[in-house]
Amino acid sequence: MKTIKQNIDKRNFALKCFLFVFILIYLGIFLYLNLMKYAQHVDSDIAAEALLAREIWTEKDLTPDNWISSTERRVVGMPTVMALFYGVFHSMTMAAGISCVMVSAIFIIVFFWFLKRIGMSDIAVMTSILALLALPINGLRNDGQIVPFVTLLLFLFADYYVIHSILMFFSIMFYIHLKNGNFKHGKPGLMEIIAWGFLFLFTIALCLGGQRCLQVLILPIIAAEAVFLFIESDSFTNRIPKKRYYATGFVGTLALAFLISNVYRGQKNYEMFLLSPEQIAERVFVTIPAAILEGFGIAGNTSVGSFGSVMQMLVWAFLVLVGYGICLVVRRKTEMVTKEQKEAISILTASLGITGFIVAVTTVEAAQNYFFVAWFIAALILGIMIDYFRRKKSLFANLILFAICCFSVLNIKYTYVDALTVTDNLKEYEEVADYLIQEDISYGYAEFWDASRISLVRDGAVTMGSSYGMENLEMYWWLTSTDWYPPNLPEEMKTAYVVRIPKKDAFEAQFQEEGIVELGFENDIFAVYISDMNFVNMQ
Repeated sequence: MKTIKQNIDKRNFALKCFLFVFILIYLGIFLYLNLMKYAQHVDSDIAAEALLAREIWTEKDLTPDNWISSTERRVVGMPTVMALFYGVFHSMTMAAGISCVMVSAIFIIVFFWFLKRIGMSDIAVMTSILALLALPINGLRNDGQIVPFVTLLLFLFADYYVIHSILMFFSIMFYIHLKNGNFKHGKPGLMEIIAWGFLFLFTIALCLGGQRCLQVLILPIIAAEAVFLFIESDSFTNRIPKKRYYATGFVGTLALAFLISNVYRGQKNYEMFLLSPEQIAERVFVTIPAAILEGFGIAGNTSVGSFGSVMQMLVWAFLVLVGYGICLVVRRKTEMVTKEQKEAISILTASLGITGFIVAVTTVEAAQNYFFVAWFIAALILGIMIDYFRRKKSLFANLILFAICCFSVLNIKYTYVDALTVTDNLKEYEEVADYLIQEDISYGYAEFWDASRISLVRDGAVTMGSSYGMENLEMYWWLTSTDWYPPNLPEEMKTAYVVRIPKKDAFEAQFQEEGIVELGFENDIFAVYISDMNFVNMQ
């Protein structure tokens, strides 16, 4: 008997080492991409984060008055962290890379802790983490972007979703701790009070920027708590232990944090309108499922039999496996999942459902990034399945682990070899920036999706403002600084206008006199015009 146990322990240790190696490989990839390839992969939204960090440091203000926000004016976010490192290195790309590595590492630690606290074994925890790191594929290749979207949100050039994810898992973990009365002395002790206060302040800080925290965490945990209380009290007919209400108090604290944050007048007003029943039906049955599938990497757009199509079919297989796991959890709740795991799944499912409801009934964009919680649910279900089948059918569990490891290897080839080795992913942007530096031009203008990229590829040596359209030169009030436009800049100054080739004629047509602007440089994507006048006024 002792020999059998020793053999099992040896196999488990070997399996842990195997999974740990794969996790380290992917963490190493993300480390390198953040520190060495930041400017090769960013889009303008992400590049604007680094530009804002520079403004925060320069203005010594968490919310600089000169910065035009998008849908939310964040008080605490990735740019806040980046600004600290910018003050040390005076490099936007280095500051952004270090910040993303640091915050993503915190997220991994919190996610690991969360999985352990809800009762998963070490092997299941490592499987869930590897799934989150290695299984996302880049099914939809945006212009100049060759990394999976959900990976980009959480680990690469990490946006503020990762900070919301850290708060979400901390809060769910603490809520479950309070709900199940895991106190040493029958009531919260000093450490619980400290954690409670920290999460309260953390929630206020994120809510000050907008309503994302309300959507992702606060409303879902309120809904879950209401359902739990309803069930535990037998439809509110029976009393429940007084200590159970500590969890209710914590949920109320999160709601209070949101209400307090609304006193802050820096929040942006993001207008939404209700949709018609026909539009809602289309979103529920077509648009939202498509957005979720795109988040997993399924987007079509590859020829049948190609490597890309094989990867997308393997993702389909992964989703079928997750669906099978969900069915098992629903059918065998008490046998398959612990109480804590069921509660965690309920809150995450509520988060995904509330996001889906908001997107379904309003005009908010049905973007794949809004449904990032779907990946957390999939990773959690996968870990639960590993634990369950290792108890019941160890061969099936081992097959799942083997398949995940094989997929991880394939995804290195499919996604990350190109991402790691590319040196000219934004070549045309670099050529434009180099030309402007050579001509000693400090300021210029382009459409939003080009402007911030041009600014970042040479680490801010050139500053580009955004125009709504280069055919009319109106300032685009979106993720830009008012300091980059007249009257804060002189109207008589050497200025660049970067125009996409198809729009050259429309750009030139707005100038009646010859010689006002002259074509100075052209490549496969852009034409760069030079003028002694700055025509992009704030309007």
